Amino acid sequence: MGILVTREAVKRAAAVSSTTYDAQIDALIADLVPVIEYTLSSDALSDSAAAAVLSREATEIIAGEFLAQRLREEGATESFEAGGVRVGESPHSRADLGDPYGLIQRGWARLMPFLKPVYTQSTTRDRERQVTEQAITRW
Repeated sequence: MGILVTREAVKRAAAVSSTTYDAQIDALIADLVPVIEYTLSSDALSDSAAAAVLSREATEIIAGEFLAQRLREEGATESFEAGGVRVGESPHSRADLGDPYGLIQRGWARLMPFLKPVYTQSTTRDRERQVTEQAITRW
């Protein structure tokens, strides 16, 4: 089966109604859907009951990446102030530019049960934070 992500679904998730960014959204879908599918287990991809969940979370990840790209565009976080009125600054201008709305992280978190086992393991940074019995005895 596979993941189905549409431009309309990404635009809906990103709250975009104009056609200005259609080509950019289509390119993101073409780039990211194969990457997301690669990380999923074959059981999840072949399960027709899980297809809607997988597609929804992939849509969320792509919408998050689209919004992050928009925020990183030149001038997106610029502002000016005149007479006590501030114009132009996004409320998310100080947000994490990699995932300003948390959509990417939330999408991957919801896909966690469907990932191949190699992608569900903790990162090296997480393993370094774990307290081992040997480390405790050295205190």
